[in-house]
Amino acid sequence: MERKKLIFFASANPLENPRPARTAYHFASAAADAGLEAEVRLAGDAVLVATIEGIPDTALGDELREKVKKGVDAPFLVSL
Repeated sequence: MERKKLIFFASANPLENPRPARTAYHFASAAADAGLEAEVRLAGDAVLVATIEGIPDTALGDELREKVKKGVDAPFLVSL
């Protein structure tokens, strides 16, 4: 059986719009929980997620921050 990796891509600046990065982490986590190989790819300004000051202090930013923390030990790859 051929297996494929699901790649969830985000490039938006999380300070301006954290939703794309949050969505990428959400779906990669769900895919990994279902036993599928998954990856979050952050490009352009989305790499700011990797810095403390790169995520806004809002409800959506807090949700993204939690997903990033869980992503550190998650069974999916995060690439910058």
